[in-house]
Amino acid sequence: MTTTGAFPLAFFATAMLSNGSLAMADTLASKPATPAPTQKPAVAKPMPSADPFEQDAAPTKPGAPLNAATPAKPLATAPAAPPAAPPAENLPSKELEAFMKGFEGSWKCDTKFAPGSMGPASQTVRARTDMTIKKEFGGFAWHGEFKLAKTTLTSATSGVFQISYAAGTKQATFLSYDSVGSAMMGAGTLSGDSVTFAEEGFLMGVKVKVRETLAAKGPKRLYHKVEIERSKGYQVMAEDTCVK
Repeated sequence: MTTTGAFPLAFFATAMLSNGSLAMADTLASKPATPAPTQKPAVAKPMPSADPFEQDAAPTKPGAPLNAATPAKPLATAPAAPPAAPPAENLPSKELEAFMKGFEGSWKCDTKFAPGSMGPASQTVRARTDMTIKKEFGGFAWHGEFKLAKTTLTSATSGVFQISYAAGTKQATFLSYDSVGSAMMGAGTLSGDSVTFAEEGFLMGVKVKVRETLAAKGPKRLYHKVEIERSKGYQVMAEDTCVK
């Protein structure tokens, strides 16, 4: 019968296949298993740490000692500043020197006090005055001294004065004081051979404003005038005519 005949053949084939598979399995099972080669885990090498205080070593020449210090380069220095210019020298006034040349020396003066200058009812009074003028302080000033003889209305009087120069205002300056307590100070502009000083101060203890004029009248003559400010303006108090 075909069904019966077919079954043993199929069974036999299946058995053969099964036996062969089993035999191969037994053969494989009888051999020891070759272990698979194991790989060691890769270990990361530590990175060298950077030292912030470590400097690269400078190359050394053969024969040079190790750790030899590198000589430091000298620091560049700025060029020295040039010395400051000296201040301008203060020099005497040439204008004042040219003006005062005509006033230097010893003088004999005829002094005249104007009527009313010594009081409301005073008359003209004359006196003798000796005066000297000389250069002082290297030409920065001219120093003067005078002596007025005693009169019927005035006592003998001595005094000094100084004439200098103010370059800023281009004016001559005047300063005086005497033995009866008078003291005056002022300034005026040089004009040719004359100068008029506008002064303020005290005259015999009284506060006054004065105009004082000094003028050269040739090589051996000079003129001097004093005016006092009063209610009616400036009035002449005294005049001097002097000769060498």
